[in-house]
Amino acid sequence: MKRLLALILLLVLFQGCSGKKQAYHSIFKTKDSNNVENNYQQSVKLILEYKEKLNKRNPRAYNKELSTTITDHLKHSEDILYLYTKKTKFTTYSEYLNFAFNTDIDVKNRNDYLILGLYTLIHSAYSINKNHKFTALEYNREEIQKAYKNLRILQWKIKYAKDKNGNYLFLTWQNNWQIELLNRYNKTKIIDYASIKDLKYIKNGTESLFDNSNSSYELIIDKILFYLEDSVSKTDMNAGEVFVDVIKVTTMFI
Repeated sequence: MKRLLALILLLVLFQGCSGKKQAYHSIFKTKDSNNVENNYQQSVKLILEYKEKLNKRNPRAYNKELSTTITDHLKHSEDILYLYTKKTKFTTYSEYLNFAFNTDIDVKNRNDYLILGLYTLIHSAYSINKNHKFTALEYNREEIQKAYKNLRILQWKIKYAKDKNGNYLFLTWQNNWQIELLNRYNKTKIIDYASIKDLKYIKNGTESLFDNSNSSYELIIDKILFYLEDSVSKTDMNAGEVFVDVIKVTTMFI
């Protein structure tokens, strides 16, 4: 009877709601595996923070009707969100990101493609939803390393990429007077002290030539890069650490 009750208890534990199952799973996972999963979750939070900032700075470059859907999906789903155009279904981070930086056509809602590309990049790196990982060794170290390299490239492209008219695709680090000056230069091809002094944001004292650039966008990306670095280190355990982790997750003698 006691054995039957114990069996029923185990069935209840592992057939409960998804939130409870997640909690029980974490009990049997190694510390490093939990840390890697936390790195992913923190990265998604940072992507949501980046999305909010990017949309505020580039208010004409995102779909306002889709914004809440994207936010809710990143918060609550472990799946990739697929967007469609008339000709294309986006399923990989490279498709999203290449389209976000496409200058051959007029891309509407660039922000959405950038954010979903960034999310899909991180999602793919951690192989979310493929299988439950009890040890950090089950994560694909090469994929996480590749994501790190791609994110470095993405960080640079966000900062410097321009369209055919010489305008930045994404406004992030630039002060308003710098954008105003660039727009004026694109029209006149002239920059001199008089034109700088006459800039709206300089003239009214809102900004100064000595103001620091906005580094908050890069700091968010830097934090995600840190989590990727940490995840790589967690998936490179030596034999002793593996042995200790096996003891932690083993429930029967072998």
